[in-house]
Amino acid sequence: MSCWGNNEFGQLGNGQRTNDSYVPLKVRGITDATAITAGLEHSCALHESGSTSCWGYNSFGRLGNGTNLTSMVPMEVAGITNAITITAGSRHSCALHKDGAISCWGSNWYGQLGKGRNGEDAGSSVPVEVAGIDDATVIATGDSHSCALHEDGTISCWGDNRYGQLGNGQSGYVNASSLPVQIAVITDAAAIATGRAHSCALHQDGTVSCWGSNTRGQLGNGSNDDSSVPKQVLDITDTTAITTGDSHSCALRQDGTVSCWGSNVDGQLGEGNRIASSVPVQVMDITNATAITTGGYHSCALHEDGTISCWGFIGYKQTGKGDVRTEAPVQVDVPVQVSSITGATAITTGGNRSFGHSCALHEDGTISCWGNNQYGQLGNGIWLPQPVVGFGG
Repeated sequence: MSCWGNNEFGQLGNGQRTNDSYVPLKVRGITDATAITAGLEHSCALHESGSTSCWGYNSFGRLGNGTNLTSMVPMEVAGITNAITITAGSRHSCALHKDGAISCWGSNWYGQLGKGRNGEDAGSSVPVEVAGIDDATVIATGDSHSCALHEDGTISCWGDNRYGQLGNGQSGYVNASSLPVQIAVITDAAAIATGRAHSCALHQDGTVSCWGSNTRGQLGNGSNDDSSVPKQVLDITDTTAITTGDSHSCALRQDGTVSCWGSNVDGQLGEGNRIASSVPVQVMDITNATAITTGGYHSCALHEDGTISCWGFIGYKQTGKGDVRTEAPVQVDVPVQVSSITGATAITTGGNRSFGHSCALHEDGTISCWGNNQYGQLGNGIWLPQPVVGFGG
């Protein structure tokens, strides 16, 4: 595995600590990863054995190794041996276990660890079990909240609720919950996604509901009003997958097209302009997508042929003089193909403008990653993705 991009906190895992790197750097000691996830300033990998390792900035104990010491190399998360899925929020991370239980670690200011306490001193540098959940099938972590999909199609969320992102009819700082609260009106969910301060559910009939912050229209219901209860996304009835970014959301349709809605200041809706939309708009030039993912300010789609396209914020223009860069942001408002990737089977994105990056899993078990084009995360020829060392043949 190799990573590149901002390395101020050692999140590249190469044993060094420098501001930036524009070339891939091998993550030390990882040769058996089956999944990877990126938070704001840290990264985590799931191993074949079910254990988990994290590296990078370790404020609030988000590396899960019992300390608050930043690490430039992977550190094993304490006590996790049977994880099947991992996910990283901004300053906390969670693992779904084989038995349906969930463990989380890191910041717990808003109760996003789900252990029944919140506040500055309630975080944990080792995994703690989310209270009362033993039948989860999917987990998702936002900036300061988390959600779980249960076997029966219901959803529970916990953590920050300032904008109603827990979906329980309440909102405001005082209505944060350090224990899971069920969204009463959802009983048929097939998937969930969490953004910075909003959440979305894919229903079994192909419709989508979203709730929480809606300042940019990221709920997709034609308004810009926040909602503490799920609101149906307009004109979406054939969704197969959903994903949420900082202030935008996207849906994969049955015909392989992609629709997005919400903030579009960086072109992350992919429709050829930078005008926000409170209703879904179709992403241009995509007709054969099989998977989608959103970072904070960009989006990507995996195509049937194993290629990948991305659009939105791609960082800052390079001056051509080493790592010096201008401060002018670069955005693309239509999809551009990621260079040199032809055999991808899965994609993922994480972080924000400063720390975002994307990764692709290939048919042969290898992984390629690219960074927020300050770090090259779109891989569109400015910074080319390279195979991650140590995976597959």
